[in-house]
Amino acid sequence: MRISPLQELSGRVGPFVSVAIDVSRNDETAARELTDRWADLDRALTAAGAADHLRKPIGDVVLEPTGRSGSVGRLLVADADGIALDLVLPARPARDEAVYGPIPLLLPAYRALADSLPYLLAEVDRTGADITVVNALGVNTDQFEVQGSHDVIHRVPGGQLSGKRLQHRAEDSWERNAAEVARELEELIGKHRPAVVILNGDSVAVGHVIEAAGGRLRELAVRLKSGARADGASVAARDAEITGVLVQQRRSLQADLMDRFGIEEGRQQAAVQGLDSVVDAARRAQIQELLLHDDPGSTHRLWVGSAPGQLGTTRDEVQTLGADEPVKVRADNALVWAALNSDAGVTLLDPDDRTLWDGIGALLRWSDLSTPHDAIPSMPGHGTNRGAHHRGLSTSS
Repeated sequence: MRISPLQELSGRVGPFVSVAIDVSRNDETAARELTDRWADLDRALTAAGAADHLRKPIGDVVLEPTGRSGSVGRLLVADADGIALDLVLPARPARDEAVYGPIPLLLPAYRALADSLPYLLAEVDRTGADITVVNALGVNTDQFEVQGSHDVIHRVPGGQLSGKRLQHRAEDSWERNAAEVARELEELIGKHRPAVVILNGDSVAVGHVIEAAGGRLRELAVRLKSGARADGASVAARDAEITGVLVQQRRSLQADLMDRFGIEEGRQQAAVQGLDSVVDAARRAQIQELLLHDDPGSTHRLWVGSAPGQLGTTRDEVQTLGADEPVKVRADNALVWAALNSDAGVTLLDPDDRTLWDGIGALLRWSDLSTPHDAIPSMPGHGTNRGAHHRGLSTSS
């Protein structure tokens, strides 16, 4: 999983002030409570040594309304140049957090978006479609209307020769209009790279779009059952079904990742597991996808320097990498920061599904003789008992 706005932090150098906070405004007391909670976080940042010029920009922004309803979180990161990240999240963070140090706090974004995916929604009828582009944050970023150029759309009862001709012309028009919708969707797939294309509306028209689909559209298309393009369709039922599709798609993608991990780890090739091995891979920018059994309460730490690749399990280890003043930070945050700076993805796994040593693994871009592997080929789950006795990211100590 890659979150595009986070990539804007890549290459920046701390110290950073990071704040993850619940900014939901569900009642009239919410604004006052938010002010009080921010004051508590600001005091904690001051005590940690964060200077005014790092804290004040966040304080100026965090109390502003987001314009979103329901449960909403906000993740802000500031450095010497001001606000580096202001991300409104579609869920509350696990807890309010404020962190000052050499790496930013990024895990709340991955948690809030764990079941979110970028997608296209096409509301289809026999004349064309309304298409909405939704990004990984659940925000509608663009909308298009495709109006088919073939306007003979009404079927007539059969029996007369003229009626049959009109019927065939209508069916031909529907198919041509559907082909235009399919072409537009193919272009949008290439531009926006959605994880899924959701088709809703007239069942005949949707069928024609799928028949006209080629390549990626055929692979990504999922049909809904809940509504139509016409007025009066149930938006609530449609949205609930979309949520279910996204959750199922996320689970499918995660299962595919773990299957791939199992194959590569079993071959002792492009996969590693366990904290020490993953840290080694992170230092060498080998990681393609970081796999974490997420535990917001984890107390495990790594030593880090000011550069993303300066991390290790001991202070001396990090100093040999050129860090002047290593500090201890959460291990998961350090690895996520290293992954982001090497353009790797991050996948959070179910914390109760302990299949990886130390609750951590990685799919690699490449592997060589210096890449650490088990002495005996294994599959995920091999060594699970061993992981319970090791430093871990999924078992608080």
